[in-house]
Amino acid sequence: MTTAISDTAQQLLARTEARLAAAREDNPEIWGPILEDKRVVESLPRVWTCSEFVATSCIRSPALLSDLIANGQLFERAPADWLAQEIEARVGAELGSDSEADLMEFLRRFRRRNMVRIAWRDIAGWATLDETLHDLSKLADVCIDLVYRRMYAALVARYGTPRGAESGEAQPMMILGMGKLGGGELNFSSDIDLILLYPEDGETDGARAIDNAEFFLRLGQKIVQQLATPTVEGFVYRVDLRLRPFGDSGRLALSFASFEHYLQQHGRDWERYAYVKARALTSTEQFPSLYDEVLRPFVYRRYLDFSVFESLRDMKAMIAREVERRELKDNIKLGPGGIREIEFIVQAFQLIRGGSDRRLQGKELRIILPQLVGQRLLREGAVQELQAAYEYLRVLENRLQQWNDEQTHQLPEDAEARQRLAFAMNVGSWDELVAITGAHRQRVERYFTQTVFGPAERTDGLGHAVETFDVDADATERARMLESCGVAESEAINARLEELRTSAYYRRLDETGRRRLRELLARILPMLSSTGVATATLARILRIFEMIGGRTVYLALLTENAAALRRLVELCARSQFLADQIAAQPLLLDELIDERFVEEAPSRAQFAIDLAASRGRMQQEDPERQVEILRQFQGAATFRVAVADLTAGLPLMKVSDRLTDIAELIVQEALSLAWAQITHKHGVPRYVDEQGESRTASMIVVAYGKLGGLELGYGSDLDLVFLHDSSGESQKTDGAQSVENTVFFQRLGQRLVHLLTVHTASGRLYEVDTRLRPSGNRGLLVQSLAAFREYEFHEAWTWEHQSLLRARAIAGDRRVCEQFEQARIDVLRKAVKREGLKDEVRKMRQRMRDNLSKARPGQVDLKQDAGGVADLEFLVQYWMLEWADRYPEIVTFSDNIRQLESLGSGNLVPQARVDFLVDTYRKYRQRLHRLALDGAKNVVGDTEFVEERRGVVEVWQEVMREAGDLR
Repeated sequence: MTTAISDTAQQLLARTEARLAAAREDNPEIWGPILEDKRVVESLPRVWTCSEFVATSCIRSPALLSDLIANGQLFERAPADWLAQEIEARVGAELGSDSEADLMEFLRRFRRRNMVRIAWRDIAGWATLDETLHDLSKLADVCIDLVYRRMYAALVARYGTPRGAESGEAQPMMILGMGKLGGGELNFSSDIDLILLYPEDGETDGARAIDNAEFFLRLGQKIVQQLATPTVEGFVYRVDLRLRPFGDSGRLALSFASFEHYLQQHGRDWERYAYVKARALTSTEQFPSLYDEVLRPFVYRRYLDFSVFESLRDMKAMIAREVERRELKDNIKLGPGGIREIEFIVQAFQLIRGGSDRRLQGKELRIILPQLVGQRLLREGAVQELQAAYEYLRVLENRLQQWNDEQTHQLPEDAEARQRLAFAMNVGSWDELVAITGAHRQRVERYFTQTVFGPAERTDGLGHAVETFDVDADATERARMLESCGVAESEAINARLEELRTSAYYRRLDETGRRRLRELLARILPMLSSTGVATATLARILRIFEMIGGRTVYLALLTENAAALRRLVELCARSQFLADQIAAQPLLLDELIDERFVEEAPSRAQFAIDLAASRGRMQQEDPERQVEILRQFQGAATFRVAVADLTAGLPLMKVSDRLTDIAELIVQEALSLAWAQITHKHGVPRYVDEQGESRTASMIVVAYGKLGGLELGYGSDLDLVFLHDSSGESQKTDGAQSVENTVFFQRLGQRLVHLLTVHTASGRLYEVDTRLRPSGNRGLLVQSLAAFREYEFHEAWTWEHQSLLRARAIAGDRRVCEQFEQARIDVLRKAVKREGLKDEVRKMRQRMRDNLSKARPGQVDLKQDAGGVADLEFLVQYWMLEWADRYPEIVTFSDNIRQLESLGSGNLVPQARVDFLVDTYRKYRQRLHRLALDGAKNVVGDTEFVEERRGVVEVWQEVMREAGDLR
């Protein structure tokens, strides 16, 4: 039975005081000055009580502690490069020969000195966990580097320099640090996992030449001997080389080519986890190319790789068996809810998404973990709890190991050791420590289970265990299986499954793909009955699978996430449009995982956050890949809007607002990319204004049509006009390849159009129409704001002024955007030819009716026929142009609804008429919207909207009659 911690702590501290008194009595001349420092006196009892290693080291060598105090190294945080400088200084001062035995003893003294320093600062509370882990890792780095350089030089003196057979260049050894050393998060008494590589085979150039393989084998052996051989001073590090290709049976050191061949031909899933942490400790200048060409393609896939969960479950099961066999339940690293499970969670998400987002390719867990919130992979609360658990368990791990410099993760059974550990962790009793530790581990285990095991539960959603559906069974056996699943429309579904069995898609699947497909069908088929459209739903789902093709990781995604699979079935049951979207862009399956997908309505603010995340991914990519990432953002954002539209009843106006938001954000981002690319080549465009000041010229993007009028739909084109503000003298860029600003802006506009329209693997961003610019296709693609104003005042047609009513500046310098808006209002007030305006509007409308209607007998083109959308829009535009000179406030807005409402509020159009037109316009748009979702034309039966069309025609005839005062 344990005693109260306060009593035990007093006993432990009293024992420490007695040891200190004895040491002081034995050697008063050195201990006296040490104990004059108040910081040492206050911290020593706690540090020695918590670490026998520190206490013994200081008693055996008080000069070690005295030196740390004198140099201030015990109290101050070490700069990043301090240890490298420290080891070099001490080599020069203490290592008098090139003897390997002397090097061994020096390294062990150096390690002990710094381990005392690190442990003291940690236990005393003078160092953060991150500082402690990084300090421990840096200590290992500098020791390994010193050994490598010394042993390499010794072997070169004997055999000559190893040189590449092809390049003839001197060959270094690249030592890869793996595990916590690779991540810069080494624990106090950890062994170090290393992999030894060299660039090329060849031989040494000395008198006693040996081939490179033999040279680096001997070098590796000497490095291990120096670090791991026990002496009277102990060892430096236990070295584990079992992560190397083929493990203990593999060669100690491999050439880059052999290493690459191994990973390509024999690399296993667990090695992908291991190489997430790989970091070059030596020959660092060659690591980037090895990483880009060999390691990254092996570890990270360019697509979302949910197959990692299968291998992770296998690894966890193997560890669980080992834990049970060795009775490691109280092991805070390998046991349930331990450090390893947190690492697995983070590394799993890194492997799944790191290929498409390089920000997740980092090595430090405590940096990567918070990013999982921004990527919508874990909720913020989960990340916070995992962060807290990781920090607590890593501190507990260090406290366990600092006691006697032993590699242990097992909670102690001895009563005194338990009380000492509780004291070291600043808790009142062992029972309290057990409760805190248990709470952290339970949370970790819960998140691990949810992440890795929970989503893969094999049920049909009704509680029935389901394993697989044999597609290859004959029709009779399939019919029996379908009946047992309670599938509706079983005959039609059986026929569809027969088509699947004989399809080219199914024949091309490998065994893994077929297994995943069988598992998915076993879960999908029982869900179909509740849809009411079982056969159509299955056909849409199988179409998606066929478009996925051999990329069976997407099947793994659905296998691993029951919620995503359920949402896929629901969406395919509701909408052919949504199914087509997923088939065209399988990456959208990833959207189905996020719980917020159905919980939160899409918003511009969230889209901006998502785009910022995409921007982070684009920073290190080439221009083609940047556009692909933008396209992925657009696809995901549009898909979310469509889902909210079709399943949650998002109002039409909100749908258009969100689609407009997406387009504006993309145009702004594309303009930023285009600007960066063109200025990188030509420099920034500059001009001298009227006051003689040099200014930077800017380009803005003006949206017309549906985008300008905030009425964007799915698949709408973008009508864009580009304007710049360059004027005055000396209009040139300031780069090495300087060009006139006119040339710069033409290239900038062309680049922007290219980015928006270029085809990527998942399609293009938008169709772009630039014909609404001054003089249409005959005019410059990018014109000055001054030239635009001049054209609109003196050359523009009435239809161009009609278009200007729906124009908005959506991207570029805010000052120039404001100048455009003022120019727009000025044009609409002062430049419109109001004499004959009615005739011009009527004639243009008649040409559209004659040429654009798509209706057949018994049908009505809801946009172009009499009483349709175009009539309504032309009415609004006529009123706006007619009265803009006297009532300029009516042209403030660019969308039809608010334009109509402003006409009513100004008593320019009777409110009852405004209300009728607004209501009719909304009805028309809603119907056209649904037609677009179904992939249909703008045509309805002539029995639809009879009253509405008649009412619009009556207003048209009254307003647009050839004579009479409209007011």
